[in-house]
Amino acid sequence: MKKPRPVIQRRLAAILCADVAGYARLMSIDEVSAFALLNSHREIIDRQISRFDGRTANTAGDSIVAEFPSSINAVKCALDIQERIADANEDIPPERRVIFRIGVHVGEIIVRDGDLFGDGVNIAARMEKLAPPGCVCFSESAYQYAYKALSVPLDDLGPQLFKNLSKPIHAYVIRPPTTPLSRTIPAVHRKNLFNLTRRLHRVLTVAALKVARPEGLTLVEPTVLASLHDAPAIDEHRLAERIGVDLASAQRMVKHLQSRGLICRVDNEGSRRPLFSLTPEGLELFSRLYPVILSVRDEIMGCLSEREREVLLDLLARVVATNEHKNNRHSR
Repeated sequence: MKKPRPVIQRRLAAILCADVAGYARLMSIDEVSAFALLNSHREIIDRQISRFDGRTANTAGDSIVAEFPSSINAVKCALDIQERIADANEDIPPERRVIFRIGVHVGEIIVRDGDLFGDGVNIAARMEKLAPPGCVCFSESAYQYAYKALSVPLDDLGPQLFKNLSKPIHAYVIRPPTTPLSRTIPAVHRKNLFNLTRRLHRVLTVAALKVARPEGLTLVEPTVLASLHDAPAIDEHRLAERIGVDLASAQRMVKHLQSRGLICRVDNEGSRRPLFSLTPEGLELFSRLYPVILSVRDEIMGCLSEREREVLLDLLARVVATNEHKNNRHSR
C-alpha cells in the first residue's frame, strides 16, 4: 500500500524560535536537574503560546518553533515567556538557571504534516541566535507589524549579515524588565497562605475603594446593589447570605442605602419579612458603577489569561463556600 503523500501548504505567519543558552554546559553540570528545569520551563512556554493563540510545531531537544497568526501576539508572547521564566529562575542558583533566547520573524513558511520549514523559519532561527540570553530578537518585518504595540525600550542592532542569506536582515533586541514578576515577594512568602491572603486583601481593599469611595458608599455596599440588581425583591436574611456578611451588617447597609433613596421596600405578599429592591436611582447608580467594577477587575487580573482568571475564581469560590458552610455549621 502506498503511503499518503504529505500535505504541503504555504502561508504567511509570525514565527517564534527559542532555545536554551548554554544547554550543553548545564547538562554537563547536572543532567537530571537541567532536564527537570527544561521540562518545567517548557510548560510555561507551552501555556503562553496557547494563551497568545499560537501553535507549537517543531520541538527537538531544547529548541522550540511556534507559529502565530499575529506578529503582535508572537512578540508579546516572547516577552511574556522571558518575564515568567526569569520569575521561575529567581530561586535557582545562577549557574544552574535554564535561560532561553528567543527570535521572532514574519515571513512565508512551508507547512508539511504540521512541521514548519522555509526561509521564514530560518530567519527566525537566525534572530534567536542573535538574542542575548533572556532577551528577544526580532526582524525588521516583525518590527513593522508589531512596533505600535510595544511599550518597552529596544536596541536597534542595524542590518545583520548571515551565512547563506543574500541580503542583510535588520534586527532589534528587546530586553525584558530586570525585576522578575515576584521579586518583591520573597520565595518563602510566596508559599505562605496567610501572607498572600493578607496582601491580596490589601490589593482588593484598594480596588474596592476605587469603586465605592467616589459614590460615598462603604466597601461592601456596591455588592449590595449588585445583588439586588441580580435578585430583586429579597429579604435581609437572603441578602446577607448572598453577599457573605452577618445579618446585622446587612441591615445596617440596607438602612443606609434606603436613606439615600437607592433601595426601597416592595410588596411582600406571602412573605413575613420585608423585601427590598433597587429604586430607579439605585439602578442608575449601579449602571454607572458596573463599567468601573469591570475596569478595576481587569486592572487587578491583567497579568492572567482569561482561562487563568476562570480557574482562579473557581478555586476561590470553592474555598470560600466550603469554609463559610463549615463556619455556619459550627456557629449553630
